[in-house]
Amino acid sequence: MKQQLMQSLFSAHHTDKNFLDRNCDHYYCEVLSIASFIDSPECTSLPFRHKHDTYEFLIPYGPIPLIICEDTVYFGEVGYVYPVQSGEEHGSKSLVTNIGYDNITVDKTFLEDTLRQKGHSDKTFNWRFELTKEQRAYIQLFKDEFNNGPACDKKKLLHLAALITTSFIDSEFNQKGSRTRSPSQYQQGIVQVTAYINQHYTEPIKIEDLANMCHLSRTYFISAFKKVIGETPYNYLLRLRISKAKTLLETTDYTIKEIANMSGFQKTNTFTSHFRTVTHMTPSEYRENLRN
Repeated sequence: MKQQLMQSLFSAHHTDKNFLDRNCDHYYCEVLSIASFIDSPECTSLPFRHKHDTYEFLIPYGPIPLIICEDTVYFGEVGYVYPVQSGEEHGSKSLVTNIGYDNITVDKTFLEDTLRQKGHSDKTFNWRFELTKEQRAYIQLFKDEFNNGPACDKKKLLHLAALITTSFIDSEFNQKGSRTRSPSQYQQGIVQVTAYINQHYTEPIKIEDLANMCHLSRTYFISAFKKVIGETPYNYLLRLRISKAKTLLETTDYTIKEIANMSGFQKTNTFTSHFRTVTHMTPSEYRENLRN
C-alpha cells in the first residue's frame, strides 16, 4: 500500500516517467514528494496536460511560460508557489527548457486532514502565494535529511512534510486573491507571439513588431493579447524580465548593472525603478534580504 502511494505521488509530477528519471532529483516520504528539476539545456519538457488525485505545488526558479490550470493560462513567476487542487487538470502550454523548479506533490488524505485541522475544510486552493523564507528552509531541510541515505530519520521527514504542508495552507488562506480567467478559445497568432516573447524576452522587443507578427494594429494587438493571456504584452514582458532578474540576484554575484542588461533592461535606473514597483524593494535590498 505504501509503495503504491509513493508511486502515485511520483507519477503526479509529470506525465513522462523517463523525463522525471533523467532530469530531476527526487526527495520523498510516504505523504510528500519533491521533484527538483535541473536547470540545464538538456532538461526539456514538451507541452502536456494531466490531472491526478494528489495536490501539487509548483515553485519556479526561473520564469515558466504558459502554465495551464483548468481554464486559466499564466506564467510561473520566481518567488511564488503555484498550487494545483486535487483533480484539477493542469500542465504546460509550451515547451519548457533550461528552467529549474521544484514540483511538490502531497497525498490527498494527508493534505485534507491538515486542512480540517486548520479549520479550512470547506476551502480550496485558488491562486499563487509568495514563497517565504520559512518554506524555503523547510524544503531544504527535507532534502538534506533525505540525502542522509540509510541514516535518514523518517519521522523527521514526516514532521517536515507536515510543516511544508501547513505553511502552504497558511500562505494560501491568509491572503486574498483570485485567478484571472482566460477565454476557452485561444487565438493562435497571440500564442505564437507569446512563445516568441518567452524565447527573446532578454532582447530588445517592440510592441509594434509583435503586432506586425500577428498582422494586427498596435491597439488591437494589445487588446487581443490581454484577452488571451490575461495582461498586456508590456506587463507580460516586464514580469518575465523581473523574474529573470530575481533568479540572477538569488544565484549569482553579478553586479546590478550586469543583471539589468542580462534581464533585458537597457538602463540600470529603469531596471531598478521597475523592480521596486514589482517587489517593493530595490534589487540590492532583494539580494540582501535573501542572504540574511
